[in-house]
Amino acid sequence: MNPINPEAIGLFGLFATVICFGLEQIGVGVKGADHEKLTRTLGHIAIIFGGCTQIFTAICMYLFSVGGGHSNFLGTIFGFFGLFWILVGVFFLKGGDKKVMAHFFLCSLILCIVFTVRAFQDGLVWPLGIDLVVIDLLLLTLIPGWYTGKPGLTKLAGIFNLAIGVISLFLLFPALYL
Repeated sequence: MNPINPEAIGLFGLFATVICFGLEQIGVGVKGADHEKLTRTLGHIAIIFGGCTQIFTAICMYLFSVGGGHSNFLGTIFGFFGLFWILVGVFFLKGGDKKVMAHFFLCSLILCIVFTVRAFQDGLVWPLGIDLVVIDLLLLTLIPGWYTGKPGLTKLAGIFNLAIGVISLFLLFPALYL
C-alpha cells in the first residue's frame, strides 16, 4: 500500500464541491440569500475545490503512477472533472450562455459514459462505477435543466450532486486509509 495517495485530496475536493452545489440546488440555506454573492461563492468553490484539487490529483497520478494499473484511467477522470469544475466555476463568476454550457454538458456526458463503461469493464463497479452512473444521470439532468431553467430539474440535479457526494465518501475513506 502506497502511503502517499493523492486521490484523497481530489476526492475531498469532489465531495466538498458536489455537497455545496447540491445543497444550493435543493434550496438549503438560500432563502433570502444575495444571489450574486451565492453565485460568486459557488464559482470559487468549483474552481478551488472541484478544479484545482482534481487537477493536482491527476498530475500526481500521471507523474507517480499512483493507482496501479488504473493510474492513467483514474488520472484522466480526475483531470477531466478538474477542468470541468474550473469551467463551471468561471461560468458562475463571469457568466455566459447557459445553452452553450448545456452543449458542454452533453459532450461531458458522452465522455463520462465512456468512463462508466470502462470502470464496469475493469470491475470497478462499487463505488467508482456507481458514482460515475450518478454523474451520468446528473449530466443528463443538467442538459435540459440549463436549456429550460425549470426548478424541478435544478432540484433533481441537487439530489444527484448530494448522492455523488455520499458515494464519493466510499472512495475518500479508503484513500485516507480509514
